[in-house]
Amino acid sequence: MCQCKRTPWVIVAVLLTIIIGFAVKFIVLGSTTVAEDGRTQVLLNINERAQVLGEMRQLLASTQQVVEGLSEQDLKKVVEAASKVGMQATSTMDVTLKAKLPLDFKKLGFATHQAFDDIANMAKNGQSVQAIQAKLARIMNQCVACHASFQLPVLKL
Repeated sequence: MCQCKRTPWVIVAVLLTIIIGFAVKFIVLGSTTVAEDGRTQVLLNINERAQVLGEMRQLLASTQQVVEGLSEQDLKKVVEAASKVGMQATSTMDVTLKAKLPLDFKKLGFATHQAFDDIANMAKNGQSVQAIQAKLARIMNQCVACHASFQLPVLKL
């Protein structure tokens, strides 16, 4: 077989290997290392870290507002609070930052945002306070799992 006929296939194979490698790195692994306590450290620059921590604080604030709305049996307040941190809240995240987050971190994060959309829909549809509280308890389990698995260290430059 002529060497020139195999060359394009070799180039294609090498390029595909490189693309798959980058996809695994940026979609699955992210920018991480293992912490002393065994958790996964997500390595972010100071602005990216601030963005992720700001999102977590907003999730916590909305959780408090949902709890308050449930305690007052005010489903409109629940809808308002939960909607703030639903999936639409993820649309502004920078693609570079998303690439640095490991897949399991992204899965937990997106599942949490989706669950807040579910809470908003449950409240809109007049589901019981108990059903919404049970959903919120499952969300809190996701928060605990994330904090038990990951940390965002301050990187020293």
